[in-house]
Amino acid sequence: MTKIFSYKYINLLGRILIGLGAFVFIVLKIQDEFLIKIASFKQGIQIEFLLITLVLMFFNWGIEAIKWKYSISTIQKIDFIRAFKLTLTGITLGIITPNRIGEIPARALLLNNKTQLKELVVKTSVAAFSQLIITFLWGVLAFFYVQQFYDFPFNTFVIKLVLIVLILLLLTIYFSTKFVKRLFYKISYFKKKELLDGLIDFNLISLAKILLLSFLRYLVFFIQYYLVLRAFGIQLSTISELFLIPFCFMIASIIPTLVISEIGVRGSVAIFIFAVISDNDVAILLASILLWIINVATPALIGLLFINRLKLVTK
Repeated sequence: MTKIFSYKYINLLGRILIGLGAFVFIVLKIQDEFLIKIASFKQGIQIEFLLITLVLMFFNWGIEAIKWKYSISTIQKIDFIRAFKLTLTGITLGIITPNRIGEIPARALLLNNKTQLKELVVKTSVAAFSQLIITFLWGVLAFFYVQQFYDFPFNTFVIKLVLIVLILLLLTIYFSTKFVKRLFYKISYFKKKELLDGLIDFNLISLAKILLLSFLRYLVFFIQYYLVLRAFGIQLSTISELFLIPFCFMIASIIPTLVISEIGVRGSVAIFIFAVISDNDVAILLASILLWIINVATPALIGLLFINRLKLVTK
């Protein structure tokens, strides 16, 4: 138990240090130009792009709700409206957890189905895993296009090979749910607790549909980032420059964060990635922050309206 607590606090300290490092990086990059650039944006922000981005937020989380609704449909059927509401409330409950991983059990709890809670958590995890795969798949493809922008001090062939092996491994695990279940059930604890019974109902077709929905949601998020960058005057005019967006997604997704550091991490990664096409660090930072507000903070606030659906204690 002592070791578990030690690991917990070491991980917490690590995430806090990452967040502090990200904020320091941002301050050092923009300290001399922040006020000047902010003043110049008063007339230069293209509001129409931001309004479209805001509307697309509902498509972003709407697709996520459809994907989640489909992934749990074999054990609990819910309509789209309820799935959408609970998805937003899941953001509200999960926003304080590292990398917002708490959204997964939060959604399952919101269904108030205690008898099948473990299965619901597993099925929700599979849906979340599919989104991670899409993020890495496009991030790996992006690396082949954007490597020309960066001076790597080592041979990129090894990185490419590792990334390809990693994405193939993730896809193999994703499409082998029954094998994963059998493998883990060789351990008596998992078998006794029936922790992975939720994997039984998945087949190649259902997994492919979930992956397709994850791709559609990713496409919406890609368009949102492009529009926000355009709103602040950041132009992406070539295929290689457009691939900076999925590359940024991938890098940001692998860095562990807390809610207090997520904005800083995303902002610092964006400044580093997009510095190859623009020296307007303030615009890049503001675009990153605004996208987080639109896609995370806003739905989390809306989710507060439905928080009463969570019942931790029942009669």
